[in-house]
Amino acid sequence: MTVSYRAVLRLDDHEDAIRAANQQFRSWLAERMRDQRNTVAVADWDGPGEHVVGPDSTLTVVEHHGDDGSTRQLLELVEKTNAGVWTTRVFAATLQGSRDYRQVAWVESEGNRLDGSHVAAGTPRVVRNLVGSINAFNGALPLLPAPTRMSADDIPTLLAYITDDRRTASVIIASPIPDVSTEMWARVVKTLDRDCLGCASFFVLEPGTLELLNKSLGQTHSVPAGSIRTFVPNVAFEDPEDAKRHKILGARTMNTELIEVRGEPRFSERLIRLVSVSPRVHLLEAQKPSELLRTERLLQRQQLSEAREALIIPNVQEPIGSAAEEPTRPVATPSASWMPKLSDFVRRLTGRDRVDEVAIDDLRAAFERIADSGRTVGAQIDLLQDDKERLEDEVSALRRQVEEEQYEREFAEELRRDAERKVRALEHWRSTRPDNYTFVDAPAADWESSAQSVVDIVSRLTGDPGYDEVTRYVELTDPEHAIDRAYEVDAVDRNGAYASHFWEYVLVLRDYVIACTEQGFGGNVHMYLTGNDVDGRKCPAQRHRSNESETVQSSPDRRRERTFPVPTNVDPSGEIFMTTHFAPTHRDQNAPRMYYWSDVANTGKVYIGYIGTHLTNLHTN
Repeated sequence: MTVSYRAVLRLDDHEDAIRAANQQFRSWLAERMRDQRNTVAVADWDGPGEHVVGPDSTLTVVEHHGDDGSTRQLLELVEKTNAGVWTTRVFAATLQGSRDYRQVAWVESEGNRLDGSHVAAGTPRVVRNLVGSINAFNGALPLLPAPTRMSADDIPTLLAYITDDRRTASVIIASPIPDVSTEMWARVVKTLDRDCLGCASFFVLEPGTLELLNKSLGQTHSVPAGSIRTFVPNVAFEDPEDAKRHKILGARTMNTELIEVRGEPRFSERLIRLVSVSPRVHLLEAQKPSELLRTERLLQRQQLSEAREALIIPNVQEPIGSAAEEPTRPVATPSASWMPKLSDFVRRLTGRDRVDEVAIDDLRAAFERIADSGRTVGAQIDLLQDDKERLEDEVSALRRQVEEEQYEREFAEELRRDAERKVRALEHWRSTRPDNYTFVDAPAADWESSAQSVVDIVSRLTGDPGYDEVTRYVELTDPEHAIDRAYEVDAVDRNGAYASHFWEYVLVLRDYVIACTEQGFGGNVHMYLTGNDVDGRKCPAQRHRSNESETVQSSPDRRRERTFPVPTNVDPSGEIFMTTHFAPTHRDQNAPRMYYWSDVANTGKVYIGYIGTHLTNLHTN
């Protein structure tokens, strides 16, 4: 089956996630019992195992207790109806050693028609019960049961929710509507939350707050007046292209889809589904945190282990009814009422018509064969589970790779269209010039050619005389370690795409130094990339990162990881914490990076401290 709904709820540390999940699951089952359209007839269970809770409904309860004091639980309800099969799973865990998920619950739901086709599942009622009864969060974002009104004093808090690196749920902001009270507008907006409850939180701005919020969001990420905007995870304000990910619901669309039901305004079913798509898809496609993935797999293995034990018949060390174990009992006579049943049982397992000593020996041998078969099946189950987890990891990695490549392709296509427009404009300009201006394209120098590998780049920057035109401006400060990092990148970059990009960035830094030292340019690299009044090679500004996140900068371990060697005439300590870097892809949080330090004002050079695999942050695996 394909999961079509997921919500991840982090609870306060003083809460008990498993107790809360049990309480709200029982409450949900009790609600189902009162609805004659449902198949649930029992709202309680006793311990782990498989429990029949209705004519066509089964509840499976799995528990796992770790040596470190952690406790994990799965509640899985499978319902069969005339329309298909519906599955709801509630995972809950108390993880003693986790920093972010000491108390956590997450809910998944899926459905399939009788013909096997997938059905988009709605929000399980148990999610509304959980969100409505406890304080639940996704990252720092509170998961709210209803839209929250935000005043001017609340804007810093709202910005913190939007920029939170740990959230996988969405922030949906409704700007004020002229001549409509905030209370009324919040009631209307609430009609949108049905299908994305647990996947997003809605915030309704009070009048006079929109301008203050947009001042912090910037032009590309601002919330238009009279609109609703969905901010999905990992917002990048510095990247204009990123704004496309955060969908805007305009006033015209909302007016079209606004209806009235029993005298109350509400949005149409079509708009409810439309708004829910982005938050739900991002949660479904987000990489699960390692603690949650480990919990899920431990519970799966626990469930398989219990099933395997049920297959295996325990070894009998002593003959049944031996004098060492039990007192002598009367031997049954052939006239005993149960003798025909025993004879039939022996005949089916051994093929013998008489119940005698030989038949009993054959019966024991048959049970041993069954036990051996059970142990073999159990071992095969373990191997299949290993394969399943490996394939899940591969599929997850491939899905992220495909998503990244699709985005990069669209990004490259947009750059191509922009370049084509510029070429057409230049050709038109040339055709109208009275001097019949002719452009002659000079051949590229050898040092300008693309690198085939990152190892090749290290070689070019560490003594190859054919690249003096580059090394006089750009220096690699740690060649010994750089070669190790180069091999790591090349191992996963079979076609040399990363290497080609990195050499492009090296040449961009070269031309930046020339612009500063020979053309009088006084800005930083990002200003150079975005400026139209300075000549030189440039790459898309989206490939450049002017700084690291506050989380990285405040972490001693991550600062140490980004502190690289430089000559002592750059810094007497011989090393510098570098934050500016290039990223060869826009969205892949695990792609390699190139960190550098600009010392143009002092030594007239740029120093590359690192070219290698992605360093540790909140998004790396």
